[in-house]
Amino acid sequence: MRSDNNQLDIFDHDPRLAGKKLARLYRESADEALKQYQFSASVRQDRHDHYIAEAERLEATARNAQRAARRRTRKSKGATAQ
Repeated sequence: MRSDNNQLDIFDHDPRLAGKKLARLYRESADEALKQYQFSASVRQDRHDHYIAEAERLEATARNAQRAARRRTRKSKGATAQ
């Protein structure tokens, strides 16, 4: 049975890992956006700001996913625990 690439690989598509990697790439793109002199200064700054905002969004997503993973691994000491 073929998956036709419809299924995600848990190691390649883990938001904790992919988010950090993509955020790093967006930050590198932000640095490069400031160096592309074929655009005007305002356009370069807009592109830089966009890439930085995306990097921060991805980092926040990765932090939330990491926090959620830690909560799932803790053992519950709920009201019914003995």
